[in-house]
Amino acid sequence: MAVKVDGVEITEQKILSEIDALRPAYVEYVQKHGGEPSEEQLRDWAVENLVEGVLLRNEAIKTQPVPNDERVRKELESADYSAFPEEQRAEEARVALQQRRLLREMRKRVKPPSDEEVRAFYTENASSLMLGEGVQLSHICRLVTPATRANEFLELLRIKSEIEQGQIGWFEAVRAYSDTVERDLGYFDFSTVRRGELPEAVEEALFALEPGAISDVIDLDIQTLHLFRLLHKEEPRQVSHDEIAADLKTVLFERAYQEALDAHLDALKATAVIEGWSLPEKKEPTAAQ
Repeated sequence: MAVKVDGVEITEQKILSEIDALRPAYVEYVQKHGGEPSEEQLRDWAVENLVEGVLLRNEAIKTQPVPNDERVRKELESADYSAFPEEQRAEEARVALQQRRLLREMRKRVKPPSDEEVRAFYTENASSLMLGEGVQLSHICRLVTPATRANEFLELLRIKSEIEQGQIGWFEAVRAYSDTVERDLGYFDFSTVRRGELPEAVEEALFALEPGAISDVIDLDIQTLHLFRLLHKEEPRQVSHDEIAADLKTVLFERAYQEALDAHLDALKATAVIEGWSLPEKKEPTAAQ
């Protein structure tokens, strides 16, 4: 059933499309919080997203200056508006510019957290601010295609055998055989690789290594094969205030901005004329039975 917001119709087709787009994130969120996904709740969330979109669009049109034709032209060149009929694209680009300006103005009004607020947040949450287990890795990387993958796999086995037999040192082998040594100097990542950053099977193989040990040939993606050498292993540890202060400041600012945006949207919804849908109490997962 269609919904109207201040006279603007949100068609059932748009609602169904939003439901499909929202479903993966919705299910993940609800299950993460111990709830049970509900089609009714999913529809409410989808409709609410669309209602908020209409209200922000209308407010942007009413409150923001109209961009000139040159700015609209540049917007059309830099973004994809092919989903809209050609005669509608310039107007959609103009409104998109107005909406972005509206959101920028809202961000400007949000006060950045002070150093004292950041430190207080760190102190309150220090026990949960942990760095997980990590590894520092060197690698020999071979760039492959479907046609060369099998031969390159055998070549890496040969290289590993040479290293283990003492015929060539690890870093000498990196310089001689890695296809990416010029750009990465033989380091897989210039920082520590943490749990959760690589595919699970790859992580299990790498985190099981002892310092100095060399992995079996690892198929990381369709374009590369690797031999890894574990350089250093880091145990989980608590992050210090100085290490994380800048990140916490960003997190706290974004939280404050989201709260301000939510409050603004709630105020818009409270005064809007909405037909065919009633506002849910709050966006929380349905309790698990």
